Amino acid sequence: MRPRRPQIASGGLRRSADVGQPRRMPLPPDLVSLAGRQRGVFTTSQAAGFAVSPPALVRLVRTGRLLHPSRGLYLMADQAAEAPDERHRQLCAGALLLYPDAALDGLSAVLAHDLPVWSVDLGRPEIARPIHRSAGAVGFRVRPSFGATSVETPLGPAIPAPTAVVRMSLDHGVIQGVVSADAALHRGLATPDSLAEVVARVATWPHASRARTMLSLVDGRSESVGESILRVEAALRGIRLVPQFEVHDRWGRLVGRADFVVEGTRVLVEFDGKVKYAAGDPEVLWAEKRREDGLREAGYLVVRVTWADLARPDRIMTRIRRAMLAASA
Repeated sequence: MRPRRPQIASGGLRRSADVGQPRRMPLPPDLVSLAGRQRGVFTTSQAAGFAVSPPALVRLVRTGRLLHPSRGLYLMADQAAEAPDERHRQLCAGALLLYPDAALDGLSAVLAHDLPVWSVDLGRPEIARPIHRSAGAVGFRVRPSFGATSVETPLGPAIPAPTAVVRMSLDHGVIQGVVSADAALHRGLATPDSLAEVVARVATWPHASRARTMLSLVDGRSESVGESILRVEAALRGIRLVPQFEVHDRWGRLVGRADFVVEGTRVLVEFDGKVKYAAGDPEVLWAEKRREDGLREAGYLVVRVTWADLARPDRIMTRIRRAMLAASA
């Protein structure tokens, strides 16, 4: 048997254990630094400026160094965010690199204004451009801007917050729109009048009824996503929850503030997001128990709702209606 010849590589002898292993291709440090300043993304044209060719980019994708979310756009694999909202922001940064004339639209604009979103697909950024019709682009949703103004946000140019939350309701639904609009009102990024003005402008658009319903349900007094969802689910079933209700004793002293009171009743509804109880601080737990005891002593019934309960809203409403009957007895 003839002896096996050693394999030769450009750097000299290559050990047999290395055969078949992909070589780690370095990226120019300046390109890596640029990507870091751009939320981990860069474009094909930017790579060309550092002498990184398209075939080299393809090889880097194959070896796992890069992700390729859209034509002309690359994301450093070791900088890719795991949280869906953060990954969406990275893709938004990429979209604005590819389309300098664009502004973030819809749910992307909502995130750009640092407002919450709920139960939406965050896979594709939404942008508006000065074009005549919606255009297909792999990885992005591109719509005409119709000459709309944009504002600067930490994520880049975006449509104003009132327009963004109305667009959210048109695209994704009433509750989704209310969640974002409640937060916009609560933080002073929108007013009832500014929302009403935008809703009037889209009165003839598809799904305009969603925007009108959203407008009728928004309330900036809600302080969390869970509270907004609970309030809307109740309203859609004929139960009006009034947020941030103050309870006083018979001497007029403040006993506590409940998340909601069922309008016209002595039933309080509390949403437990569990944030303040997460640490298990005995003082916090004891203070909460004393507060709830005070609410009951003032003559109110208390219904507690958790995130898990929101998955079955009809059951929550049954509990609330039972409490309403008990309070009126």
